[in-house]
Amino acid sequence: MICDQTICTTDLMASCASIVNYNLKDNEAEDSFDMTPLFSDSKTTDFKREATVHHSIQGRFAIRKGDWKFILHPGSVGWSSPRTQKELENLPDYQLYNLKSDPGEKTNLYGKYPDIEIELKQMLTAYIKNGRSTEGTLQENDPVESWPQISWMND
Repeated sequence: MICDQTICTTDLMASCASIVNYNLKDNEAEDSFDMTPLFSDSKTTDFKREATVHHSIQGRFAIRKGDWKFILHPGSVGWSSPRTQKELENLPDYQLYNLKSDPGEKTNLYGKYPDIEIELKQMLTAYIKNGRSTEGTLQENDPVESWPQISWMND
């Protein structure tokens, strides 16, 4: 069976809890979705993940929903170039890619689809403010001294 749903390793927690009939507490696995419904029906609407937040080893964030990936950094969020301050000069602050038509993330579409950018920023803002991407009681985030990637939340 092939499944086109986007899943994440964080979904293992809720899925394993489901398999062993463990009831997760509100402050456990706040970003984990039970993917077990996908095991028997790849088209099910019982899988609730609407977007996935990515986080790199360098502390850079991105959010993906469907075919779209919005990166909150001008350069690479991995090991490849551009990474140095010199390489990042004159690059847009953000990146937007359509992964269906551009899986290699070669053409930055930032600025061309403002509705998608606004939607993904709003979604990420809600996840941050709620302290979670799943349903449940609002959770506190760990304190951060400075998080320039989300300066738009204060605009």
